[in-house]
Amino acid sequence: MTNNAKDYLRAAVAGPSPVGLVVLLYDRLITDLTGAVAAMENGDVETRVAEINHAFLILQQLEGSLDSSQAPEAARKQALFYSVARAKILEAHIKSSRQILEQQIVLLNDVRAAWEQVDPARNAQALPSPPLPSAATDESDEELAVLNMTA
Repeated sequence: MTNNAKDYLRAAVAGPSPVGLVVLLYDRLITDLTGAVAAMENGDVETRVAEINHAFLILQQLEGSLDSSQAPEAARKQALFYSVARAKILEAHIKSSRQILEQQIVLLNDVRAAWEQVDPARNAQALPSPPLPSAATDESDEELAVLNMTA
């Protein structure tokens, strides 16, 4: 990790709200998947596996943080979103499909942006979003339906 990336993380975790922590988890999830795409391009199976395994851990953390007592319908929709994301990431890993991972990155970045909008403290910090890969195409109806279930 570069010094700039470390400085970014230090600034980001200096006092985030609970929603800010969710945004940080999305940032890392997107970074992991972007790293997996790069590893696929380089034929680096070991790095690809490590990045995808870490992405699964982050999805598990995000799903574990859902509070169905406060907003049961929103929690159910988010759980469905995480379940579909996990399945698509696994599919991408099995098929070595860069395109599927890129689609997930786009979807995750959209949901991340929605979380960021509901966190005024985070907006005041004006931290940049992680970089996006080239636009993914050919999204399934199921993915589009889940995308409409933002935070």
